[in-house]
Amino acid sequence: MSASGFQKAFEGYLYENNTDGSGKASSYLKSIEWLHAMLDIESYGFSDCKDVWSINDVSRLSALRKRVLEEKRKQSESPWVHPNIPVSYLRDGYCTSALADLIEFIPEFEHVQRVMESHAQHTNSSELAEKLNFEPTIPEGYVHDPKSKDGQDRICEAKTRIGQAAFRKMILSNYQNRCCITGLDITTLNRASHIIGWSDPKGKKIRMDPSNGLCLSATYDAAFDQHLISVDPDNRLLISKEIQNHYSNESVTTYFKNREGQAITLPYRDQPNQSYLEVHRKAGNF
Repeated sequence: MSASGFQKAFEGYLYENNTDGSGKASSYLKSIEWLHAMLDIESYGFSDCKDVWSINDVSRLSALRKRVLEEKRKQSESPWVHPNIPVSYLRDGYCTSALADLIEFIPEFEHVQRVMESHAQHTNSSELAEKLNFEPTIPEGYVHDPKSKDGQDRICEAKTRIGQAAFRKMILSNYQNRCCITGLDITTLNRASHIIGWSDPKGKKIRMDPSNGLCLSATYDAAFDQHLISVDPDNRLLISKEIQNHYSNESVTTYFKNREGQAITLPYRDQPNQSYLEVHRKAGNF
């Protein structure tokens, strides 16, 4: 992928994963532009990083982040504190935070690419479940001390997050970024809901199986996760008896009662596995 394509993918990552609104994501992107200007003033041996978007080496970016932290500590003595560069980007840690997010993004980006390539090559869901059940590669330099407990914990968390990101990409692609209940097509509000949960021991071998997922908007994702809604063998929406007790509430009527028995929109490939849905229904009160 070109540097511009990589930059665009990172922008999407920031906006999708930024829970504090678009302002923070925009600030991170702008801080990388200012970092390029800082390196033009004094590169400290990082002239190859004057275009960060062309660097996908985690250890190199980690070394650059360390230098940025050193310059931040220098405060006004740093040559990077320059009249033409807003001081807040270095002083308030936006540059270091942006680089930290970029370092986290790279292994996720590479893993998602591998998963989506394999997904495109195989159309058999059971075959895919096995083909896609491989761990993400965490590159050297991702954590300071990979042998420490903290380092091991961070690597384990990263593998889970990266795997779930790849699963989300597959499911949203299959459902064309639309909630299968409402048709909502705002990507940031939709979720890739596991039918048999990621952490469920029964789901370990099928956690990356695309037929083990539904695209649901946030409210329905939460209800599905708590087994308050499910899908019947005819792919129609089931409502738990626990929700039925609240049918007098107008919002519950709008979101749930009025949709009971509605057929969900099926994906263009990798349709929900009925045996997985049966397991999900049995865990609820339907």
